[in-house]
Amino acid sequence: MSPVFCKLVIGDMSPALLAGLLYLGSGLGLQGVLLAQKKSSLQELRGLTLRHRLKLAGAVAAGGVIAPVCLAYGIKHGTASEVSLLLNLETVATTLIAWLVFREYIGPYVWSGKVLILAGAGLVVLKAQGALTFSLPGLLVVIACVFWGIDNNLTRDVDEISSTVLASVKGLCAGAFSVLLALIFPGGEVTAGQVMGAMSIGAVSYGLSLVLFVEALRRIGAARTATFFAVGPFFGTLLSVVLLGERPPAAYWVATALMLSGIFLLYFEVHCHRHTHEDLAHAHPHVHDDHHLHEHEEGEEGEPHHHLHVHHPVTHSHVHAPDPHHRHGH
Repeated sequence: MSPVFCKLVIGDMSPALLAGLLYLGSGLGLQGVLLAQKKSSLQELRGLTLRHRLKLAGAVAAGGVIAPVCLAYGIKHGTASEVSLLLNLETVATTLIAWLVFREYIGPYVWSGKVLILAGAGLVVLKAQGALTFSLPGLLVVIACVFWGIDNNLTRDVDEISSTVLASVKGLCAGAFSVLLALIFPGGEVTAGQVMGAMSIGAVSYGLSLVLFVEALRRIGAARTATFFAVGPFFGTLLSVVLLGERPPAAYWVATALMLSGIFLLYFEVHCHRHTHEDLAHAHPHVHDDHHLHEHEEGEEGEPHHHLHVHHPVTHSHVHAPDPHHRHGH
């Protein structure tokens, strides 16, 4: 829903300022949640290994700085329906990076879905207006999706801290950078109502949404999470018609049908084979299941709980997704 509501509040605001306020709203909102839960983000961050700190920094730069600014420029100069549909390219970028760089297993149903989503996005970018023309705002959204694909795959591996802390840190760092950028290169006049509106949108559409997204990344992997996430832009397209009075061309509705078909294919995937778990020691929130049969110290009995634990080698077969315990070769 965020592209539609951002279209309502952006006015003469610079795209960099809009991006910054969205992420600041996200970070501050989640900090409020952490305070209510009496949790300290600094305490969790201190426990990160150097490898995970570098991945978190990369995720903030790619998904919290570069991508939002590109998206904000796309929102300012394009239509909300165009932006909403093109955001589905994030799932394609995420899947390709997960497969090529992080060696995540991608099944035939996932690949087939990506092809349909890509075909639909192509119809949006190359719009028929007497002749095929290339949309610059569309290109900016595509660039944003590529960087969010990088962000998603880096974020997936940073599982030593809670999703709320991770999303809050990303929001505060990215928001501060973009707002500073907007102050250096100011745009048009901005009202207090626009600022509060943008931050409120960020708290929900970026903050709460990101926490749920990170949880899914850790449980079912980057490619599958991004595919399910692709259902979101359709709500944006429908809202652009209802709230903004936009009338997307027929090609957009064909693209919508193609993309929805690609998402639907994922429901047919069942991944099951005999696999071996190697020795692994890590810390993350967990409950007692077949992969967490270990001893506990006093005070660690409640579930879910978070502590350093060791997984001993085991070979078995069951339906699974590429969660932290199933990132093996095939």
